[in-house]
Amino acid sequence: MRAPAAFGVAAAIALTTSCGGAQAGEPAAEAGSGVDPDATERLEVPALSDAYVRLRVRRLASLVARATAAGDTGRAMRFRLWPVENDLRAGSLSDAQVASVLRRLESLGAEYPGAREQLERTAFVVEYLRIGAVAPNIVGEDSHGQAFQLADYRGKVVVLVFGRNWCGPCRSEYPYQRYLTEKYAGEPFAIVGVNSDELDTARTYPAKNGLDYRSFWDGPTTRGPIATRWNVTSWPTVYVLDQEGRIRFVDVRYDDTLKAVAQLMAAVPRARGPRA
Repeated sequence: MRAPAAFGVAAAIALTTSCGGAQAGEPAAEAGSGVDPDATERLEVPALSDAYVRLRVRRLASLVARATAAGDTGRAMRFRLWPVENDLRAGSLSDAQVASVLRRLESLGAEYPGAREQLERTAFVVEYLRIGAVAPNIVGEDSHGQAFQLADYRGKVVVLVFGRNWCGPCRSEYPYQRYLTEKYAGEPFAIVGVNSDELDTARTYPAKNGLDYRSFWDGPTTRGPIATRWNVTSWPTVYVLDQEGRIRFVDVRYDDTLKAVAQLMAAVPRARGPRA
């Protein structure tokens, strides 16, 4: 699939490996199940240059202007802007760059009042969901009504997955999730889900697919409060957090998820090495 010219590299990748916000029918078959246990290469997170950040912010301003002229609001505006958000999450931003982007978003909100709500969401992504930021706490319930929060997992490397069972790309992550759960059993590691399925599905699909991790139930639609707060527009959306709860990788998939986790687990004191 060729990405539209308006989209950056990160957005183009996300489009080809994720489900959008519309509901779908039957689950697609699992794909991409060739887990590579030797996937331990180091993942490098690029530092975004000032020139690149300025370019993306100019692009965002152009998109806001076009969306306003077209009368877009709400989710329509949200989907117009998310490619630029993804590009700004694809590398590390300096504090000065974050401050500059936030000032520009505030000025755009004053210039385009109809876009202010979405621009505030974009500002939340830039400030709190960027690489290096401490992930916002999530407080909610699982599909059985039991309360828990993301902060409960502080001290562990965490793979936070926004997913839903009928989404083919989400299901293609299952073999990797099973592998990680087995490999790091008994170690300071956890997968935490945010699930947008119907309640019955949310209660039954983990056992049917051999998934042994807890999920917040954010359904029965993709517009749940957690996904909305985290401005999720495609599924799966993946964050990998270190022991301090800082976001270290965003939207890694398949073997790259294994590499990201191995890299962070290697920094955990007295962590066990890979199994023979």
